[in-house]
Amino acid sequence: MKFSTILSLSAALSTALAQTFTLPALANGSYILSIDGDGNQVATEVTTANVTDTTSKRDFTSTINSRINKRFNWPSGTYPWCPGGDWFLQDDFYNHGFSAFYDSCYANGNHKFPAGTVFANYQGTSVSYMCSYTTNPCNTAEWSDAVNWAASNCYGRSNGWMEPAYLHVPGWNKRYGYAKAGAGIC
Repeated sequence: MKFSTILSLSAALSTALAQTFTLPALANGSYILSIDGDGNQVATEVTTANVTDTTSKRDFTSTINSRINKRFNWPSGTYPWCPGGDWFLQDDFYNHGFSAFYDSCYANGNHKFPAGTVFANYQGTSVSYMCSYTTNPCNTAEWSDAVNWAASNCYGRSNGWMEPAYLHVPGWNKRYGYAKAGAGIC
């Protein structure tokens, strides 16, 4: 492969990875965020997986303060990050958002989200998301592991509020995270 071809591919990938979405204020539910042909951000509600049931089938909060036990052999270069920004209600995330995203991800698990999109679930003040830099499925086991790893590194909590965090997985061209509406992600 020619060096100029490698540079072109690297530039295209850098542009795709540099795509930044701003999480708009939306009602509780699942959405796909994308960029239209005019460069405008569009939010499309995913009605077939619009899960707002707050009944948790799993207890994920017990792993947050314990040593992280990663289930995956994550690709080299994977890292958790605490980007700062607006904090959101811990209860909205752990009692509603985590399970709602998990359920939406499960319901859409065979669907591969297009390159340059965000699959997001809004619950109260929290937004759980997966950035898809190339065509990618949402995987519930990855989601659980990614959030637990990120939360074990980004453990800022105060008076019921928590800081945003994500796990960047460049080897799989995706990112899993949680933030507040208005945050810049991906």
